[in-house]
Amino acid sequence: MPIRVAIVGCGSIARRHIHGYSLVEDAEIVAMCDVVEEKAQAYAEEYGGRAYNSVVAMLEDEAPDIVDVCTREQDRDVPVIQSVERGFTTLAEKPIYAAGGQFSVAAEDVPVARRMVEAARDGGGELFIAFNYRFGDYAQELKRMIDAGELGEIYYVNASTRLACWSHVIDLLRWFCGDIEAFAAAMSGPEDRRTRAGSLRFADGFVGTLLGEGIRPAFHDMLRIEICGAAGTAVLRDIAGGLEWFPHDARQHRVLEQAHDNPREGFGTTFEREVAALCDHVRAGTTVPLATAEDGLRELEVDAGFAVAAERGEWVDLRAEWA
Repeated sequence: MPIRVAIVGCGSIARRHIHGYSLVEDAEIVAMCDVVEEKAQAYAEEYGGRAYNSVVAMLEDEAPDIVDVCTREQDRDVPVIQSVERGFTTLAEKPIYAAGGQFSVAAEDVPVARRMVEAARDGGGELFIAFNYRFGDYAQELKRMIDAGELGEIYYVNASTRLACWSHVIDLLRWFCGDIEAFAAAMSGPEDRRTRAGSLRFADGFVGTLLGEGIRPAFHDMLRIEICGAAGTAVLRDIAGGLEWFPHDARQHRVLEQAHDNPREGFGTTFEREVAALCDHVRAGTTVPLATAEDGLRELEVDAGFAVAAERGEWVDLRAEWA
């Protein structure tokens, strides 16, 4: 039986998701849905499936195995809730919700995101968030090293990123290092893409820093994550760039990187792997490194917490803040 896929939101990011499904042998696009019916019709003509401008009608008619929500951040809550409360497995683009767009996450977004998570819990539909950076070669290698204890006890983390990768890097830090429980932060620059810097405390007791900015040109590294442990320091660079390992017991260091001069050449592969992993999960219940609804909520709480901490000028305890 084919895995029946419905796409909600027929914009540019949907094309990457659709391409991923086209590489899965038993995946079939059965529906395209957009509030602008002409856009849904155009995508249906190009990629297949029936065109809809109503998520509820689409779900009732098609009963898809996967609902893939690729709408804008501010338009994401309604279709996600409509899908998961009816029990459908759903993948939503990141961040889970942002009324002002991904560069302007605010405290008011957190209750909306919580309603999305609760709808999935109550309705029985699994909700995953498309943090595809988890599926990069070097991100997965770093995760393996941490889980295998090769870094030893983690002492500190330093991370910097362009704002385009901001929510992804927050998710990666949580994936690698566990929950961020508190931080102090400051912001500067224009309201629509403010530079933000924070001092972090993780649930396991170690500390870190996180800087997000939109100043450096995009042809340089988009992100850099440095994790120092008792046995050595690992440095992850760019979206699909490379990984360096500096063992504390030797002067040499190991460099893992692609054998070409474009560190983002494999970026599209992360979407393909994420979609394939979701299909594996739906098909056979396979455990995969997809970000869950709770991961999406926790990421948004950190993002929104930066604005809160910067405004107050004091440390913010995330669990107390969003209780």
